Amino acid sequence: MRNLRKYLMLAVGAVFSAALAVSPALAQEHMTVDVPFNFVLGKATLQSGHYRIERPGASFASFVDSERKANFVILLPGGDVRSLNGQPYLVFTRYGQKTFLNKVVFSSNEVYDLPVSSKEKELRAQVGSGEELAVLIQPVL
Repeated sequence: MRNLRKYLMLAVGAVFSAALAVSPALAQEHMTVDVPFNFVLGKATLQSGHYRIERPGASFASFVDSERKANFVILLPGGDVRSLNGQPYLVFTRYGQKTFLNKVVFSSNEVYDLPVSSKEKELRAQVGSGEELAVLIQPVL
């Protein structure tokens, strides 16, 4: 089952990697990404689209959309990082039609978990485990 989850995560990451772009800057403290699906960040549901992820402080990050609207999230020290050739990536968990951002990996040394929202806790209690999706962030060429 665990091997199936890893295979699924890598397969989904490969599919979405073609739709993603990032502009690394300032030691990976900022990145730009195109997320191809709607997702929940804290209490807000963000639409699919272009986001600039900034880490102005050690304990929080901002997700700024193309209209310059910012959503802030607390960053928790993370672990359980999978090596994806040193590239940054995002980890989402999907429960049915709802997708939640759970982890931001800037590098193997810069791994952050996001707090579990009350919406996600409710769905986790109803559905059980969710499907984990890792979205690779490809550098802009």
